[in-house]
Amino acid sequence: MYLSRVFITGPACRNPYEIHRALWRLFPENEEIARDFLFRVGHADRLHAEILLQSETKPYHPNANARIQACKDYQLILKDGQRLCFLLIANPVKTINDEAGRKTAEGETKKCRVPLIREDDQRLWLERKFKEAATLDSLTINPMPPLRFYKTKEERAGKIQPVSFQGVLNVGNAEEFVTLVKKGIGPAKAFGCGLMLVRRV
Repeated sequence: MYLSRVFITGPACRNPYEIHRALWRLFPENEEIARDFLFRVGHADRLHAEILLQSETKPYHPNANARIQACKDYQLILKDGQRLCFLLIANPVKTINDEAGRKTAEGETKKCRVPLIREDDQRLWLERKFKEAATLDSLTINPMPPLRFYKTKEERAGKIQPVSFQGVLNVGNAEEFVTLVKKGIGPAKAFGCGLMLVRRV
């Protein structure tokens, strides 16, 4: 994997989805390749954003909106039973039936995601995501300001409610845990959620 620090400039900074599109352009254009990167927005204003980018492929193609400031090889080598400090910005949600009763093309009731608000529910959500990969030793949960986005092609606006999870965990299955870190945790990865940073205690 690679960890990179990227600076985004211009109007893209006003929309998390446009930040995602600018990051896409750092990689070779190939429609058959699935997104293999996660990111987190650090300091940001309406014209500048500092991004932490984790990717399987090395970014190498700066564009008008994205400049690679630094990039390093990141090999996550762990063992079962290891204790790690972690920081995760995620979008804990649950899926419910559409309240308006709308149907899919197959005639089934549409599903929609709603944010988990209660701290107990958020903790249980994270524990389910960890499964056998890790167990929580300590955890602090803090709400974050909502992220509003707009998808130009679909002409659709939306909002997600990210949450900060921070604490200490015990690695249960090192192989599964590394896979979890690489894939990211939870939905809204295109809006800067799901990237988990870890360090040894």
